[in-house]
Amino acid sequence: MLVAAIFLAVDFSKTRLAFPPHTFIGSVDVSLLTREEAAQKIKQAPIESFIKTVVFQNSGESFSFAPQELGVHVLPEETVSAAFNSTHDVNYLRNLKKRLEKDVFPFGAKFSFDEDLANEVVSELAEKINSPVKDAGIILDEETGGYHITSDSPARKLDIDKTLSASKRTLNEGLRVLPLIVDRSIKPKITEKDLRAYPPVFRLSAFTTYYGAHDSPNRIHNIKLIASWINNTLLLPNQTFSLTEKIGDFTAERGFKEAYVIMEGELVPQLGGGTCQIGTTLFNAVSLADLKVLSRRNHSFYFNIYPLGRDAAVYPGQVDLKFKNNTGHPVLLKAIATDKKLSFRVYGTPTGKAVEFSRPAIFILGEGGVFRPATLKEVIASDRPFKTSLVRTVKDSEGNLIEEQTIRSSYKLYGDKTNVPIKRPEPR
Repeated sequence: MLVAAIFLAVDFSKTRLAFPPHTFIGSVDVSLLTREEAAQKIKQAPIESFIKTVVFQNSGESFSFAPQELGVHVLPEETVSAAFNSTHDVNYLRNLKKRLEKDVFPFGAKFSFDEDLANEVVSELAEKINSPVKDAGIILDEETGGYHITSDSPARKLDIDKTLSASKRTLNEGLRVLPLIVDRSIKPKITEKDLRAYPPVFRLSAFTTYYGAHDSPNRIHNIKLIASWINNTLLLPNQTFSLTEKIGDFTAERGFKEAYVIMEGELVPQLGGGTCQIGTTLFNAVSLADLKVLSRRNHSFYFNIYPLGRDAAVYPGQVDLKFKNNTGHPVLLKAIATDKKLSFRVYGTPTGKAVEFSRPAIFILGEGGVFRPATLKEVIASDRPFKTSLVRTVKDSEGNLIEEQTIRSSYKLYGDKTNVPIKRPEPR
């Protein structure tokens, strides 16, 4: 009994204010050291004694760094305090029981980092992680009908401030795997699920216009440029398409060249000339597909490369062609522009509808300012304003009439004649 009492007394005096034997913080032996002594020893030890690498992690992605790259350092007092409290229960006998049951007392350290260095590292990670939202897409082979649907993904944006705050808390808990806080709140508008449910691969309509004999290379260049931007455009149900929004600004930096446009009753070379052929061809294609046209205006001059009464003028900031996908399913716009012609095709889910345009009725301005019926031959021969009226009909698969729409257009003159006013020559 006496020996046991002596042992307990000696052990109590040694361990009451010191760490028990075989206590390690990281790889640093703090056995039988007081808190102050242990803290001093930890301060002098290299950072590798406590942590070899720091790992940033998010959804399967991992980025490892040496602790020096982040300026990671041990917090001696916090580290020693946490370890000491774990080994020193208020009840001495419970402490003794723990020590008798365990051979070694290993503890991790608590850390912090240099905020400037850490900010630099996380900012570099943001460049690797950040990505824009990606809509699903469809690659359609028009000749074979084969298609491939590409996947969608939300935008990813690393929140640097939240990542640094969370990393500091995590390091302070003694952990070396730090969370990357990534914002994925911006979701794709077009999802793979949408396209797989109703793949837009059935041709609803097609329409082609040809260039005029005197069209310049600049005009054809502009048409090809815009057609390439519209090609493969996907529209979800009830989504509105604005041609001027799709085109954007007419600038040389964006690839536009000068070609004739109608301005204040004259043909004037301007950047983007030729856009109206895009508008006209697209208007006819979407009308034949029975998409809902929201905005369309005819030219002030009529040119015979367009179907009479079915042209569509377009100029950003002034005149727009707008339509809505009212089919209830995704729609795909395909476009191709060659050196001779422009074509648009509309793909979607079969509707069984048939759309037709009637022949246009023509009315020329007569004596007394009254419009009277006329022939196209009279219009071509005259220099007088004229109007057209035609009917667009939509029938279901059984031939029943669904819709009848009258399309009216007004023109100042026939634009293919030599008396069309030209402000200045077009660049060639």
